[in-house]
Parts: sequence; C-alpha cells; structure tokens
Amino acid sequence: MANLAMFDLDGTLIDSRRGILHSLHLTLDAYGVDRVTDADLTKHIGASLWRIFEHYLHTTDKSVLDAAVAKYRHIYRDGPMFEYDIYEGVVDALQQLHRNDVRVVIATAKAHEYAREVVMTGKLATFVHHVYGSELDGRNVEKNDLIRHVLTAEGVDAGRAVMVGDRHHDIDGAVANGVSSIGVLYGYGTLDELHRANRLVDYASELPVAVSELLAA
Repeated sequence: MANLAMFDLDGTLIDSRRGILHSLHLTLDAYGVDRVTDADLTKHIGASLWRIFEHYLHTTDKSVLDAAVAKYRHIYRDGPMFEYDIYEGVVDALQQLHRNDVRVVIATAKAHEYAREVVMTGKLATFVHHVYGSELDGRNVEKNDLIRHVLTAEGVDAGRAVMVGDRHHDIDGAVANGVSSIGVLYGYGTLDELHRANRLVDYASELPVAVSELLAA
C-alpha cells in the first residue's frame, strides 16, 4: 500500500488570493454588501463558499446561498481562477515526494472540476496523481468529509496518510479522520489556528522531510 500525502490547494501549494478576492468582491458587490477589506476576506479563504456567504449575507437561506455560490463560480471560472502564483519551493518539494514514492493528491474545498483545471494546466500537473475537491452541490466541501472520501477512494489507511494545509479546516479534518497533519505557516492561516497540527513548517522546502517523518512514525 502506498503512502499518501494530501495537499490543500489555496494557501498551501498556490497563492490564489488575487483571484479569490477578486471574485468574492464582485459577488458581494452584486448583493449590495458594503465593501469588505481584503484582510477580512482572506481570513475566510479555505472555508466552504456556503459558509463564507452565510457570514457576509447574514442568511442561512439555502436558495440565497446556492445562488451566491453559483454567481461566484461564474465570475471565478471566467478568468480569476488563473490569477495565482505557485509558492516558492513547492514544485521541488512535490518532485522530491514523487521520488520518495509518496502518492501526492489534492484535497481542496474548491470544486474539483475547477481545481483540476488549475492543477493540470500548470507546473504542478507532473507531480499530482489526482485532484479531489467538492461537488458543485456542496458535497465534500467540509474537510472532514473530503478527507474521509479521499482515504476511501485511494484505499489507504489513515496511518499511512498525511494532510498538509494552511487553515484549521485542514488540520481539524485530519484529526477527525485519524490522519497526521502538517500546518504550513506561509499560507493564509495563523499559528494559533494550526496548533493541533503534528508538524509546522515555515517554508515549502521543509515539506518532504516533514512528510517522511510523519509517515515513518
């Protein structure tokens, strides 16, 4: 059975803040929401879109939230999804994991069809075996559910897997599934929210060693 490294996408492998904030601003503008600061919006990156719009639109009405998510996705898909930069050291880190026979997959709350297009049209494609994300109807948007789905789909025991992410959603989802986790401090999260991670790294270049140590534990 292969060892598995699951990676969050936004804030972990790529800095997609520009495209996400661009799309969120335009969506919230359409709903007449007073302009929100980039810093405030950034705090919510990594959460499901439904939770983000529940927060800013002050509603739990599913029809309203579904419409807001659909509008965001239309805007995002039309160009901003490609407004990103790969973090320094990420490509080399994934290449090293590939050499170490670690199966690398993406586990992101982003809709899998969008995440797959971002990954498979860029420099990460060579080293990513599969892209897992949420469904358009919201299934697997929570990391608890997504990680469980990935483990089942990959046929890997929790003890042979590691989750790498920048937000508490990633770490909490790993803990809920009995998976070891690595928190990256160069992303959108904070040290406080990543305190449950088994390892913390400041730079992507540290990831191969951290992943190997947890898989060997």
